[in-house]
Amino acid sequence: MSKVVNYSMANRGEIVRFVPALDLSADESRRLDKMRVRAKARQDSLDHQGVDWGLSVPDALEELISGRADSSADSSADYAGCAYYAALQIIIDHNASDSSTLASYRSPVTYFSALDDALSSVGVPADLLPYQYVFSGPPSEIGFHIPRPPEGSPEIGCWPLAKAGPAVEAYRAALDHVDADLRYDLGELIEALDSWASDWNEGEGAWWWAEDGSIFFSITG
Repeated sequence: MSKVVNYSMANRGEIVRFVPALDLSADESRRLDKMRVRAKARQDSLDHQGVDWGLSVPDALEELISGRADSSADSSADYAGCAYYAALQIIIDHNASDSSTLASYRSPVTYFSALDDALSSVGVPADLLPYQYVFSGPPSEIGFHIPRPPEGSPEIGCWPLAKAGPAVEAYRAALDHVDADLRYDLGELIEALDSWASDWNEGEGAWWWAEDGSIFFSITG
């Protein structure tokens, strides 16, 4: 079964405002109401599929916006990390650009591990290799631990746009030197990073620009 990697752009600070959700503006409160509706719809879909994570997505969302994620300590909630990540993705989606699909992979872990090895072998610095940001987990600014899904899906990653530009340059220089079976998807990654990094680099001073602009990745399936 394949897993789909999507990406979008968001400012980390806007997401962290909801984790926990304190002193929200009227607009942020309306956004939170929409998140709750989305969380219920996500849970309804899971219930229809007979999927039980031991913690509902609405309950996971309520924990996150209260500044905690402690239901995973319950032995009956071994898959609570899936609910937390699904809820966090809802928060991200309501503070981010429209999501786009990077690619579908049989095993994203295998692909990005192989890509790291290939890029490293042709001189791409370790701090620009993709595995670390595609699988980075929630933004580091969140002040409490959010358990990861036990089987790595759903997954979340984020990377500052300030680093995406240098990565694009390094990947383009390496593109013709990596194995042919990695080049197409590497080209797609270059395009995804460059589309947002270029806008961010050129947009400083615009109303929408923020220093903490980042590309967010999600893996589902």
